[in-house]
Amino acid sequence: MTWELIMDGQRMFMPMLPTLATLFYLPFGIKVISAFFEGWRCILYLAPGIVIGNIFWVGMPFDTVVTYVTWLASYGTAPAIFAALDWATRDDRRNVTAGRAWRTMIAGGVAASVVISVLVHVIRHRNIPQDDFILSMLKYMIGDMLGLLLILGVLMGLFRYMRKTR
Repeated sequence: MTWELIMDGQRMFMPMLPTLATLFYLPFGIKVISAFFEGWRCILYLAPGIVIGNIFWVGMPFDTVVTYVTWLASYGTAPAIFAALDWATRDDRRNVTAGRAWRTMIAGGVAASVVISVLVHVIRHRNIPQDDFILSMLKYMIGDMLGLLLILGVLMGLFRYMRKTR
């Protein structure tokens, strides 16, 4: 949906935004939710989607170390942040109330967005001029967070609807 619908609509209605950054990066929401519930195992669960997404939309070469380091930074950061939050709070994030779980997921998502954006830009986008570097990272962070909030909002609405129909 991100690459076929959102990016095309973004290019049509907001041509001034760069084509690499998307306004609603939905895969980030999936990364964070998966990391919240599955921890480090989410990397294995998401691996087929990572490879398929790379083949069809991203196009990073499979024969470079940069590709795999970028993937590790992109998909390993959220589980690391949630593991650190569990350690810091001495609590398992999956055993909390729903309200606290949402806040933890969003806080972890904010931290993951910042760290992933910095790491991916340092690893993969080093050739961006210094003035555009910070702006590019900020655009990625905004797209990540809007994608996470959109996914969480849709899921919240879906679960409420399912609860009402029971």
